[in-house]
Amino acid sequence: MGYVLGLGGPYHHDSSACLADDTGTILAFVEEERFTRRKHNKDSRSCAQSAAYCLAKAGIRLEDVGEIVVAWNPGWPEQADHITDRELIRELLAPGYFNGYTPRSLTIVDHHLAHAASAFYLSGFADSAVLVADGSGDGVSTTVYHGTAAGLKVLRQYPFTQSLGWFYETVAEHLGLGDWTSSGKLMGLAAYGQPRHELKFLRTSHDDGYLLDLSRYGLPAVDETANYTNFTYYNRLKRAYASAFTDLGVPAHHRPATYDLATGRMIADSGFTPAQADLAASAQHALERCLLQLARGALTQTRSTRLCVAGGVGLNCSANGVLRRHSGAKALFVPPAPGDAGCAIGAALECLRRAGRLSVPYAPMVTTALGPAFADDQIRETLDRTQIPYSYHGDGIVDPIAHALAAGSIVGWFQGPTEAGPRALGHRSILADPRTIATRDRINRDIKRREMWRPLAPSILAEAAEKLIAEPGPADFMVISYPATDHARATIPATVHVDGSMRPQIVQEATNPRYARLLGAFEAETGVPALLNTSFNHEAEPVVCTPTDALRTFFATELDALALGGFLVTKSDGRRSGP
Repeated sequence: MGYVLGLGGPYHHDSSACLADDTGTILAFVEEERFTRRKHNKDSRSCAQSAAYCLAKAGIRLEDVGEIVVAWNPGWPEQADHITDRELIRELLAPGYFNGYTPRSLTIVDHHLAHAASAFYLSGFADSAVLVADGSGDGVSTTVYHGTAAGLKVLRQYPFTQSLGWFYETVAEHLGLGDWTSSGKLMGLAAYGQPRHELKFLRTSHDDGYLLDLSRYGLPAVDETANYTNFTYYNRLKRAYASAFTDLGVPAHHRPATYDLATGRMIADSGFTPAQADLAASAQHALERCLLQLARGALTQTRSTRLCVAGGVGLNCSANGVLRRHSGAKALFVPPAPGDAGCAIGAALECLRRAGRLSVPYAPMVTTALGPAFADDQIRETLDRTQIPYSYHGDGIVDPIAHALAAGSIVGWFQGPTEAGPRALGHRSILADPRTIATRDRINRDIKRREMWRPLAPSILAEAAEKLIAEPGPADFMVISYPATDHARATIPATVHVDGSMRPQIVQEATNPRYARLLGAFEAETGVPALLNTSFNHEAEPVVCTPTDALRTFFATELDALALGGFLVTKSDGRRSGP
Protein backbone atom coordinates (compact mmCIF):
# COMPACT_ATOMS: atom_id res chain seq x y z
CA MET A 1 0.00 0.00 0.00
CA GLY A 2 2.90 2.37 0.70
CA TYR A 3 2.27 5.79 2.19
CA VAL A 4 -1.14 7.19 3.10
CA LEU A 5 -1.77 10.94 3.10
CA GLY A 6 -4.74 12.06 5.19
CA LEU A 7 -6.37 15.46 4.65
CA GLY A 8 -8.55 17.12 7.26
CA GLY A 9 -10.74 20.18 7.58
CA PRO A 10 -11.96 20.79 4.01
CA TYR A 11 -15.00 22.74 5.29
CA HIS A 12 -13.22 26.05 4.63
CA HIS A 13 -11.46 25.88 8.01
CA ASP A 14 -8.87 23.91 9.99
CA SER A 15 -7.34 22.11 7.01
CA SER A 16 -4.37 19.86 7.74
CA ALA A 17 -2.34 16.91 6.51
CA CYS A 18 -1.01 13.71 8.03
CA LEU A 19 1.39 11.23 6.44
CA ALA A 20 1.59 7.63 7.64
CA ASP A 21 3.54 4.68 6.28
CA ASP A 22 2.22 1.18 5.67
CA THR A 23 3.25 0.03 9.15
CA GLY A 24 0.72 2.45 10.61
CA THR A 25 3.37 4.87 11.88
CA ILE A 26 2.47 8.57 11.76
CA LEU A 27 5.44 10.32 10.16
CA ALA A 28 4.16 13.89 10.14
CA PHE A 29 1.07 15.91 11.03
CA VAL A 30 0.56 19.66 10.87
CA GLU A 31 -2.20 22.22 10.34
CA GLU A 32 -2.24 24.43 7.26
CA GLU A 33 -2.61 27.57 9.39
CA ARG A 34 0.94 27.16 10.66
CA PHE A 35 2.19 27.99 7.16
CA THR A 36 -0.44 30.40 5.83
CA ARG A 37 -0.43 32.35 9.15
CA ARG A 38 -4.20 32.69 8.84
CA LYS A 39 -5.89 31.45 12.01
CA HIS A 40 -7.81 28.20 11.38
CA ASN A 41 -6.85 28.72 7.72
CA LYS A 42 -10.31 30.21 7.61
CA ASP A 43 -12.16 30.44 4.29
CA SER A 44 -9.81 28.02 2.54
CA ARG A 45 -9.92 24.31 1.78
CA SER A 46 -6.27 24.11 0.81
CA CYS A 47 -4.15 21.45 2.50
CA ALA A 48 -1.28 22.02 0.06
CA GLN A 49 1.42 23.46 2.30
CA SER A 50 0.82 21.05 5.17
CA ALA A 51 0.83 18.15 2.68
CA ALA A 52 4.02 19.45 1.05
CA TYR A 53 5.71 19.55 4.45
CA CYS A 54 4.68 15.98 5.26
CA LEU A 55 6.06 14.74 1.93
CA ALA A 56 9.30 16.67 2.36
CA LYS A 57 9.82 15.18 5.81
CA ALA A 58 9.52 11.68 4.37
CA GLY A 59 11.61 12.58 1.32
CA ILE A 60 8.94 11.54 -1.17
CA ARG A 61 6.74 13.08 -3.87
CA LEU A 62 2.96 13.20 -4.03
CA GLU A 63 3.13 10.60 -6.83
CA ASP A 64 4.75 8.20 -4.35
CA VAL A 65 1.73 8.20 -2.04
CA GLY A 66 -0.30 5.01 -2.31
CA GLU A 67 -3.61 6.54 -1.21
CA ILE A 68 -4.81 10.04 -0.42
CA VAL A 69 -7.82 10.11 1.87
CA VAL A 70 -10.02 13.02 2.87
CA ALA A 71 -12.51 13.35 5.75
CA TRP A 72 -15.28 14.90 3.66
CA ASN A 73 -17.97 13.94 1.19
CA PRO A 74 -18.57 16.98 -1.04
CA GLY A 75 -21.62 15.36 -2.61
CA TRP A 76 -23.52 14.69 0.61
CA PRO A 77 -26.29 13.48 0.95
CA GLU A 78 -25.33 11.29 -2.02
CA GLN A 79 -23.04 8.48 -0.94
CA ALA A 80 -19.58 8.42 -2.51
CA ASP A 81 -16.30 6.59 -2.02
CA HIS A 82 -14.04 8.87 -4.06
CA ILE A 83 -13.55 12.44 -5.22
CA THR A 84 -12.64 12.61 -8.89
CA ASP A 85 -13.51 16.26 -9.64
CA ARG A 86 -10.16 17.57 -10.89
CA GLU A 87 -10.84 21.20 -9.94
CA LEU A 88 -11.87 20.24 -6.43
CA ILE A 89 -8.76 18.11 -6.01
CA ARG A 90 -6.65 21.04 -7.20
CA GLU A 91 -8.38 23.25 -4.63
CA LEU A 92 -7.29 20.87 -1.88
CA LEU A 93 -3.81 20.13 -3.28
CA ALA A 94 -2.67 23.00 -5.48
CA PRO A 95 -0.37 21.43 -8.09
CA GLY A 96 2.11 24.29 -7.80
CA TYR A 97 3.34 22.69 -4.57
CA PHE A 98 3.78 19.28 -6.20
CA ASN A 99 5.64 19.97 -9.45
CA GLY A 100 2.38 20.33 -11.36
CA TYR A 101 1.06 16.92 -10.33
CA THR A 102 -2.67 16.44 -9.63
CA PRO A 103 -3.93 13.11 -8.23
CA ARG A 104 -6.71 11.45 -10.24
CA SER A 105 -8.76 10.41 -7.22
CA LEU A 106 -9.07 10.92 -3.46
CA THR A 107 -10.62 8.34 -1.14
CA ILE A 108 -13.46 9.55 1.11
CA VAL A 109 -13.79 8.62 4.78
CA ASP A 110 -16.97 9.81 6.49
CA HIS A 111 -16.29 12.93 8.49
CA HIS A 112 -17.44 11.61 11.87
CA LEU A 113 -15.71 8.29 11.27
CA ALA A 114 -12.43 10.21 10.81
CA HIS A 115 -13.10 12.06 14.07
CA ALA A 116 -13.77 8.78 15.86
CA ALA A 117 -10.68 7.13 14.38
CA SER A 118 -8.49 10.03 15.53
CA ALA A 119 -9.60 9.35 19.09
CA PHE A 120 -10.04 5.57 19.30
CA TYR A 121 -6.89 4.45 17.48
CA LEU A 122 -4.68 7.03 19.22
CA SER A 123 -6.06 6.06 22.65
CA GLY A 124 -4.33 2.71 22.70
CA PHE A 125 -7.57 1.12 23.92
CA ALA A 126 -8.56 -2.35 22.72
CA ASP A 127 -12.24 -1.57 23.22
CA SER A 128 -14.07 1.71 23.82
CA ALA A 129 -17.27 3.68 23.49
CA VAL A 130 -16.56 6.66 21.24
CA LEU A 131 -18.53 9.91 21.30
CA VAL A 132 -18.19 12.41 18.44
CA ALA A 133 -19.92 15.80 18.65
CA ASP A 134 -19.31 18.89 16.52
CA GLY A 135 -21.13 21.54 14.51
CA SER A 136 -21.77 19.31 11.53
CA GLY A 137 -19.92 17.21 9.02
CA ASP A 138 -21.41 15.31 6.08
CA GLY A 139 -24.84 16.16 7.47
CA VAL A 140 -24.20 14.63 10.89
CA SER A 141 -23.64 16.43 14.21
CA THR A 142 -23.36 13.70 16.88
CA THR A 143 -22.38 10.02 16.58
CA VAL A 144 -21.82 7.24 19.08
CA TYR A 145 -19.51 4.40 18.03
CA HIS A 146 -18.20 1.18 19.47
CA GLY A 147 -14.50 0.79 18.80
CA THR A 148 -13.05 -2.72 18.74
CA ALA A 149 -10.36 -4.68 16.91
CA ALA A 150 -12.81 -4.89 14.02
CA GLY A 151 -12.95 -1.11 13.70
CA LEU A 152 -15.64 1.45 14.52
CA LYS A 153 -19.33 0.57 14.44
CA VAL A 154 -22.05 3.26 14.47
CA LEU A 155 -24.48 2.82 17.34
CA ARG A 156 -26.34 6.09 17.18
CA GLN A 157 -26.34 9.19 15.02
CA TYR A 158 -27.95 12.64 15.08
CA PRO A 159 -28.48 14.88 12.02
CA PHE A 160 -27.17 18.42 11.70
CA THR A 161 -30.55 19.73 12.93
CA GLN A 162 -29.62 18.35 16.38
CA SER A 163 -26.20 19.97 16.57
CA LEU A 164 -24.70 20.50 20.02
CA GLY A 165 -21.75 22.33 18.47
CA TRP A 166 -23.96 24.87 16.70
CA PHE A 167 -25.97 25.34 19.90
CA TYR A 168 -22.82 26.20 21.84
CA GLU A 169 -21.27 28.47 19.23
CA THR A 170 -24.55 30.38 18.84
CA VAL A 171 -24.61 31.19 22.56
CA ALA A 172 -21.07 32.55 22.25
CA GLU A 173 -22.05 34.70 19.27
CA HIS A 174 -25.20 35.94 21.05
CA LEU A 175 -23.04 37.15 23.94
CA GLY A 176 -20.69 39.00 21.59
CA LEU A 177 -17.71 36.72 22.12
CA GLY A 178 -17.02 36.40 18.39
CA ASP A 179 -17.88 33.95 15.62
CA TRP A 180 -17.56 30.15 15.72
CA THR A 181 -13.79 30.44 16.08
CA SER A 182 -14.30 31.99 19.52
CA SER A 183 -16.67 29.42 21.04
CA GLY A 184 -14.01 28.39 23.56
CA LYS A 185 -14.38 31.75 25.29
CA LEU A 186 -17.83 30.70 26.47
CA MET A 187 -16.30 27.90 28.53
CA GLY A 188 -14.16 30.41 30.42
CA LEU A 189 -17.03 32.85 30.93
CA ALA A 190 -19.34 30.11 32.25
CA ALA A 191 -17.28 29.82 35.43
CA TYR A 192 -18.32 33.35 36.42
CA GLY A 193 -22.06 32.59 36.32
CA GLN A 194 -24.68 30.21 37.63
CA PRO A 195 -26.82 27.85 35.47
CA ARG A 196 -30.04 29.66 36.28
CA HIS A 197 -31.77 28.93 32.96
CA GLU A 198 -33.25 25.51 32.22
CA LEU A 199 -33.02 25.88 28.41
CA LYS A 200 -36.08 23.71 27.83
CA PHE A 201 -35.46 23.55 24.07
CA LEU A 202 -32.45 21.28 24.72
CA ARG A 203 -33.19 18.36 27.00
CA THR A 204 -32.09 14.81 27.65
CA SER A 205 -34.40 12.01 26.55
CA HIS A 206 -35.42 8.71 28.13
CA ASP A 207 -33.52 6.70 25.53
CA ASP A 208 -30.09 7.86 26.77
CA GLY A 209 -29.95 10.65 24.23
CA TYR A 210 -31.06 14.25 23.86
CA LEU A 211 -33.55 16.33 21.89
CA LEU A 212 -33.16 19.81 20.46
CA ASP A 213 -36.58 21.36 19.77
CA LEU A 214 -36.77 24.98 18.62
CA SER A 215 -40.25 24.75 17.10
CA ARG A 216 -41.51 27.33 19.60
CA TYR A 217 -39.09 29.80 18.04
CA GLY A 218 -40.05 29.21 14.42
CA LEU A 219 -37.88 26.21 13.56
CA PRO A 220 -40.16 23.18 13.16
CA ALA A 221 -38.73 19.67 12.96
CA VAL A 222 -38.92 18.93 9.21
CA ASP A 223 -36.51 17.46 6.68
CA GLU A 224 -33.88 20.16 6.12
CA THR A 225 -31.51 18.11 3.95
CA ALA A 226 -31.91 20.40 0.93
CA ASN A 227 -31.04 23.45 3.02
CA TYR A 228 -27.77 22.11 4.45
CA THR A 229 -25.19 23.11 1.87
CA ASN A 230 -26.67 26.54 1.10
CA PHE A 231 -26.74 27.61 4.79
CA THR A 232 -30.47 28.41 4.68
CA TYR A 233 -31.14 26.19 7.68
CA TYR A 234 -28.07 27.42 9.55
CA ASN A 235 -29.21 31.04 9.27
CA ARG A 236 -32.75 30.17 10.38
CA LEU A 237 -31.30 28.25 13.31
CA LYS A 238 -29.37 31.29 14.48
CA ARG A 239 -32.47 33.46 14.34
CA ALA A 240 -34.40 30.90 16.39
CA TYR A 241 -31.66 30.77 19.02
CA ALA A 242 -31.56 34.58 19.19
CA SER A 243 -35.29 34.56 19.98
CA ALA A 244 -34.84 31.84 22.59
CA PHE A 245 -32.03 33.64 24.40
CA THR A 246 -33.84 36.99 24.25
CA ASP A 247 -36.89 35.29 25.80
CA LEU A 248 -34.66 34.37 28.73
CA GLY A 249 -34.01 38.07 29.30
CA VAL A 250 -30.55 38.13 27.72
CA PRO A 251 -30.59 40.25 24.55
CA ALA A 252 -27.90 39.92 21.91
CA HIS A 253 -24.75 41.79 22.89
CA HIS A 254 -22.56 43.53 20.35
CA ARG A 255 -19.28 44.41 22.00
CA PRO A 256 -18.13 47.91 21.09
CA ALA A 257 -14.56 48.50 19.96
CA THR A 258 -12.52 51.69 20.15
CA TYR A 259 -9.30 52.75 18.50
CA ASP A 260 -6.41 52.91 20.96
CA LEU A 261 -3.96 55.69 20.09
CA ALA A 262 -1.17 54.20 22.20
CA THR A 263 -1.13 50.81 20.48
CA GLY A 264 -2.69 51.60 17.12
CA ARG A 265 -5.14 48.75 17.57
CA MET A 266 -8.89 48.42 17.88
CA ILE A 267 -9.66 47.40 21.47
CA ALA A 268 -12.94 45.55 22.01
CA ASP A 269 -14.89 45.83 25.23
CA SER A 270 -14.23 42.60 27.15
CA GLY A 271 -16.56 43.08 30.10
CA PHE A 272 -19.66 41.04 30.84
CA THR A 273 -22.80 41.30 32.94
CA PRO A 274 -24.05 38.74 35.50
CA ALA A 275 -26.92 37.87 33.12
CA GLN A 276 -24.47 37.09 30.32
CA ALA A 277 -22.32 34.94 32.62
CA ASP A 278 -25.44 33.08 33.78
CA LEU A 279 -26.45 32.29 30.19
CA ALA A 280 -22.92 31.02 29.54
CA ALA A 281 -23.09 28.83 32.64
CA SER A 282 -26.53 27.55 31.63
CA ALA A 283 -25.27 26.64 28.14
CA GLN A 284 -22.24 24.87 29.56
CA HIS A 285 -24.44 22.93 31.99
CA ALA A 286 -26.88 21.94 29.24
CA LEU A 287 -24.04 20.73 27.02
CA GLU A 288 -22.51 18.70 29.83
CA ARG A 289 -25.88 17.17 30.69
CA CYS A 290 -26.43 15.99 27.10
CA LEU A 291 -22.89 14.64 26.74
CA LEU A 292 -23.17 12.77 30.03
CA GLN A 293 -26.44 11.18 28.92
CA LEU A 294 -24.88 10.07 25.64
CA ALA A 295 -21.69 8.80 27.28
CA ARG A 296 -23.48 6.79 29.95
CA GLY A 297 -25.77 5.23 27.36
CA ALA A 298 -22.81 4.40 25.12
CA LEU A 299 -20.87 2.77 27.95
CA THR A 300 -23.91 0.69 28.87
CA GLN A 301 -24.59 -0.36 25.28
CA THR A 302 -20.97 -1.27 24.51
CA ARG A 303 -20.32 -2.77 27.96
CA SER A 304 -17.03 -0.93 27.83
CA THR A 305 -15.26 0.84 30.68
CA ARG A 306 -13.42 3.21 28.35
CA LEU A 307 -14.57 6.36 26.60
CA CYS A 308 -13.07 8.37 23.73
CA VAL A 309 -14.26 11.85 22.74
CA ALA A 310 -13.66 13.77 19.50
CA GLY A 311 -15.21 16.45 17.30
CA GLY A 312 -15.07 20.19 17.88
CA VAL A 313 -17.08 19.81 21.10
CA GLY A 314 -14.16 17.71 22.35
CA LEU A 315 -12.20 20.95 22.74
CA ASN A 316 -14.45 21.79 25.71
CA CYS A 317 -12.09 20.93 28.55
CA SER A 318 -14.71 21.55 31.24
CA ALA A 319 -17.16 19.11 29.66
CA ASN A 320 -14.36 16.55 29.27
CA GLY A 321 -13.62 16.92 32.97
CA VAL A 322 -17.27 16.24 33.79
CA LEU A 323 -17.21 13.15 31.57
CA ARG A 324 -14.08 11.89 33.30
CA ARG A 325 -15.59 12.30 36.76
CA HIS A 326 -19.22 11.37 36.21
CA SER A 327 -19.75 9.23 33.09
CA GLY A 328 -18.74 5.99 34.77
CA ALA A 329 -15.81 5.44 32.42
CA LYS A 330 -12.68 4.12 34.10
CA ALA A 331 -10.50 5.61 31.34
CA LEU A 332 -11.01 8.65 29.10
CA PHE A 333 -9.04 9.72 26.04
CA VAL A 334 -9.40 12.96 24.12
CA PRO A 335 -6.91 13.53 21.28
CA PRO A 336 -4.84 16.72 21.17
CA ALA A 337 -6.58 17.90 18.00
CA PRO A 338 -10.19 16.73 18.43
CA GLY A 339 -11.51 19.29 15.92
CA ASP A 340 -11.49 19.08 12.14
CA ALA A 341 -7.70 19.32 11.83
CA GLY A 342 -7.39 15.99 13.63
CA CYS A 343 -9.50 14.33 10.95
CA ALA A 344 -6.35 14.10 8.82
CA ILE A 345 -4.94 11.61 11.32
CA GLY A 346 -8.22 9.76 11.66
CA ALA A 347 -8.73 9.46 7.91
CA ALA A 348 -5.22 8.11 7.38
CA LEU A 349 -5.45 5.59 10.21
CA GLU A 350 -8.92 4.38 9.16
CA CYS A 351 -7.60 3.87 5.63
CA LEU A 352 -4.73 1.77 7.00
CA ARG A 353 -7.07 -0.28 9.17
CA ARG A 354 -9.25 -1.12 6.17
CA ALA A 355 -6.14 -2.25 4.32
CA GLY A 356 -5.13 -4.51 7.21
CA ARG A 357 -2.08 -2.35 8.02
CA LEU A 358 -3.26 -1.15 11.44
CA SER A 359 -4.07 -3.38 14.36
CA VAL A 360 -6.04 -2.55 17.51
CA PRO A 361 -4.90 -1.70 20.09
CA TYR A 362 -2.75 0.83 18.28
CA ALA A 363 0.19 2.54 19.98
CA PRO A 364 -1.19 5.38 22.15
CA MET A 365 -0.25 8.94 21.20
CA VAL A 366 2.18 10.49 23.68
CA THR A 367 3.35 13.58 21.77
CA THR A 368 1.92 16.07 19.30
CA ALA A 369 5.34 17.28 18.14
CA LEU A 370 5.02 16.05 14.56
CA GLY A 371 5.56 19.27 12.60
CA PRO A 372 8.56 21.26 11.34
CA ALA A 373 11.69 21.35 13.49
CA PHE A 374 14.70 23.66 13.25
CA ALA A 375 18.23 22.80 14.32
CA ASP A 376 20.38 25.36 16.10
CA ASP A 377 22.40 25.94 12.92
CA GLN A 378 19.22 26.92 11.09
CA ILE A 379 18.16 29.20 13.93
CA ARG A 380 21.60 30.84 13.99
CA GLU A 381 21.32 31.54 10.27
CA THR A 382 18.00 33.32 10.82
CA LEU A 383 19.37 35.38 13.70
CA ASP A 384 22.50 36.38 11.80
CA ARG A 385 20.55 37.25 8.66
CA THR A 386 18.19 39.51 10.62
CA GLN A 387 21.10 40.92 12.69
CA ILE A 388 19.35 40.23 15.99
CA PRO A 389 21.67 40.05 19.02
CA TYR A 390 21.74 36.75 20.90
CA SER A 391 23.70 34.61 23.30
CA TYR A 392 24.14 30.89 22.75
CA HIS A 393 23.72 28.35 25.55
CA GLY A 394 22.98 25.04 23.80
CA ASP A 395 21.48 22.46 26.15
CA GLY A 396 22.20 24.85 29.01
CA ILE A 397 19.44 27.20 27.83
CA VAL A 398 17.20 25.95 30.65
CA ASP A 399 19.29 27.68 33.32
CA PRO A 400 19.07 31.33 32.16
CA ILE A 401 15.42 30.84 31.21
CA ALA A 402 14.53 29.37 34.61
CA HIS A 403 16.30 32.29 36.27
CA ALA A 404 14.47 34.82 34.08
CA LEU A 405 11.11 33.19 34.81
CA ALA A 406 11.76 33.18 38.54
CA ALA A 407 12.60 36.89 38.31
CA GLY A 408 9.21 37.62 36.70
CA SER A 409 10.04 37.61 32.99
CA ILE A 410 7.56 36.27 30.45
CA VAL A 411 9.36 34.09 27.94
CA GLY A 412 8.73 32.69 24.47
CA TRP A 413 9.86 29.06 24.40
CA PHE A 414 10.58 27.63 20.92
CA GLN A 415 12.01 24.12 20.96
CA GLY A 416 12.04 21.08 18.70
CA PRO A 417 9.22 20.11 16.31
CA THR A 418 6.06 22.17 15.92
CA GLU A 419 3.14 20.80 17.92
CA ALA A 420 -0.26 19.94 16.52
CA GLY A 421 -3.51 21.09 18.05
CA PRO A 422 -4.55 24.43 19.54
CA ARG A 423 -2.69 24.05 22.84
CA ALA A 424 1.06 24.43 23.14
CA LEU A 425 2.74 21.75 25.22
CA GLY A 426 6.30 22.93 25.69
CA HIS A 427 7.50 23.27 22.10
CA ARG A 428 5.83 26.54 21.01
CA SER A 429 4.88 28.05 24.36
CA ILE A 430 4.72 31.32 26.24
CA LEU A 431 5.90 30.62 29.78
CA ALA A 432 5.66 32.55 33.02
CA ASP A 433 5.84 32.28 36.80
CA PRO A 434 2.50 30.83 38.03
CA ARG A 435 2.82 32.15 41.58
CA THR A 436 1.01 35.45 41.03
CA ILE A 437 -2.16 36.36 39.15
CA ALA A 438 -0.46 39.57 38.06
CA THR A 439 1.48 37.41 35.61
CA ARG A 440 -1.72 35.98 34.16
CA ASP A 441 -3.21 39.45 33.82
CA ARG A 442 -0.14 40.80 32.07
CA ILE A 443 -0.20 37.96 29.55
CA ASN A 444 -3.90 38.39 28.80
CA ARG A 445 -3.66 42.18 28.52
CA ASP A 446 -0.28 42.85 26.92
CA ILE A 447 0.73 39.67 25.10
CA LYS A 448 -2.31 37.59 24.17
CA ARG A 449 -4.38 40.84 23.92
CA ARG A 450 -7.59 39.18 24.94
CA GLU A 451 -10.26 39.21 27.64
CA MET A 452 -8.84 39.55 31.13
CA TRP A 453 -11.19 36.91 32.55
CA ARG A 454 -9.85 34.08 30.40
CA PRO A 455 -7.88 31.39 32.25
CA LEU A 456 -4.36 30.15 31.58
CA ALA A 457 -3.02 26.67 32.23
CA PRO A 458 -0.12 25.00 34.06
CA SER A 459 2.56 22.58 32.94
CA ILE A 460 3.42 20.36 35.91
CA LEU A 461 6.26 17.92 36.51
CA ALA A 462 4.88 14.38 36.63
CA GLU A 463 6.16 13.69 40.13
CA ALA A 464 4.31 16.75 41.48
CA ALA A 465 0.93 15.99 39.89
CA GLU A 466 -0.71 14.60 43.03
CA LYS A 467 0.13 17.73 45.03
CA LEU A 468 -1.45 20.10 42.53
CA ILE A 469 -4.21 18.13 40.77
CA ALA A 470 -7.16 16.66 42.67
CA GLU A 471 -7.66 13.06 41.52
CA PRO A 472 -5.05 13.31 38.76
CA GLY A 473 -5.56 11.32 35.57
CA PRO A 474 -4.51 11.61 31.92
CA ALA A 475 -3.24 15.12 31.23
CA ASP A 476 -0.84 14.94 28.31
CA PHE A 477 -2.59 17.42 26.03
CA MET A 478 -4.40 20.07 28.15
CA VAL A 479 -7.82 18.90 26.97
CA ILE A 480 -9.35 17.80 30.29
CA SER A 481 -10.08 20.06 33.25
CA TYR A 482 -9.36 18.95 36.80
CA PRO A 483 -10.11 20.44 40.20
CA ALA A 484 -7.07 22.15 41.67
CA THR A 485 -5.89 21.15 45.12
CA ASP A 486 -5.69 23.66 47.95
CA HIS A 487 -1.92 23.52 47.50
CA ALA A 488 -2.29 24.51 43.84
CA ARG A 489 -4.59 27.41 44.70
CA ALA A 490 -1.98 28.66 47.15
CA THR A 491 1.16 28.12 45.08
CA ILE A 492 0.15 28.48 41.40
CA PRO A 493 -2.92 30.78 41.50
CA ALA A 494 -2.23 32.21 38.03
CA THR A 495 -3.27 28.86 36.53
CA VAL A 496 -6.38 28.17 38.64
CA HIS A 497 -9.68 29.42 37.21
CA VAL A 498 -12.29 31.25 39.25
CA ASP A 499 -14.26 28.01 39.76
CA GLY A 500 -11.22 26.21 41.21
CA SER A 501 -10.49 24.22 38.06
CA MET A 502 -7.42 24.06 35.88
CA ARG A 503 -6.43 22.51 32.56
CA PRO A 504 -3.07 20.91 33.35
CA GLN A 505 -0.36 19.34 31.26
CA ILE A 506 1.63 16.69 33.08
CA VAL A 507 5.15 16.77 31.66
CA GLN A 508 7.08 13.52 31.27
CA GLU A 509 10.84 13.66 30.83
CA ALA A 510 10.71 10.75 28.39
CA THR A 511 8.58 12.67 25.88
CA ASN A 512 9.86 16.24 26.36
CA PRO A 513 13.22 16.15 28.14
CA ARG A 514 14.32 19.77 27.69
CA TYR A 515 10.97 21.11 28.90
CA ALA A 516 11.06 18.75 31.88
CA ARG A 517 14.56 20.01 32.72
CA LEU A 518 13.30 23.59 32.56
CA LEU A 519 10.51 22.78 35.00
CA GLY A 520 13.08 21.14 37.27
CA ALA A 521 15.35 24.16 37.07
CA PHE A 522 12.44 26.49 37.88
CA GLU A 523 11.56 24.31 40.86
CA ALA A 524 15.18 24.53 42.05
CA GLU A 525 14.92 28.34 41.90
CA THR A 526 11.46 28.73 43.44
CA GLY A 527 10.32 25.47 45.00
CA VAL A 528 7.40 25.33 42.53
CA PRO A 529 7.37 22.37 40.07
CA ALA A 530 5.09 24.08 37.54
CA LEU A 531 4.99 26.86 34.99
CA LEU A 532 2.20 28.90 33.47
CA ASN A 533 2.04 27.74 29.84
CA THR A 534 0.02 29.21 26.99
CA SER A 535 0.40 28.99 23.23
CA PHE A 536 3.08 31.11 21.56
CA ASN A 537 0.93 33.58 19.59
CA HIS A 538 -1.17 36.67 20.06
CA GLU A 539 -4.89 36.97 19.43
CA ALA A 540 -4.71 37.53 15.65
CA GLU A 541 -2.36 34.72 14.62
CA PRO A 542 -1.93 30.94 14.82
CA VAL A 543 0.72 29.37 17.03
CA VAL A 544 4.19 30.19 15.71
CA CYS A 545 5.87 27.60 13.51
CA THR A 546 9.25 28.89 12.31
CA PRO A 547 12.03 30.91 13.99
CA THR A 548 10.95 33.90 11.90
CA ASP A 549 7.39 33.56 13.21
CA ALA A 550 8.71 33.43 16.77
CA LEU A 551 10.89 36.53 16.31
CA ARG A 552 8.04 38.47 14.71
CA THR A 553 5.68 37.68 17.59
CA PHE A 554 8.38 38.30 20.17
CA PHE A 555 9.05 41.83 18.94
CA ALA A 556 5.35 42.54 18.33
CA THR A 557 4.35 41.79 21.92
CA GLU A 558 5.51 42.53 25.46
CA LEU A 559 7.47 39.30 25.82
CA ASP A 560 10.68 39.82 27.78
CA ALA A 561 12.89 37.02 26.45
CA LEU A 562 12.92 34.36 23.78
CA ALA A 563 14.52 30.91 23.89
CA LEU A 564 15.03 29.79 20.27
CA GLY A 565 16.54 26.34 20.57
CA GLY A 566 19.80 26.96 22.42
CA PHE A 567 19.73 30.72 21.72
CA LEU A 568 18.58 33.45 24.10
CA VAL A 569 17.22 36.69 22.67
CA THR A 570 16.21 39.66 24.79
CA LYS A 571 15.09 43.19 24.04
CA SER A 572 18.06 44.85 25.69
CA ASP A 573 21.08 45.95 23.68
CA GLY A 574 23.82 43.40 23.41
CA ARG A 575 26.24 41.59 21.20
CA ARG A 576 26.26 38.09 19.82
CA SER A 577 28.16 35.69 22.00
CA GLY A 578 28.84 32.00 22.22
CA PRO A 579 30.45 29.57 19.78
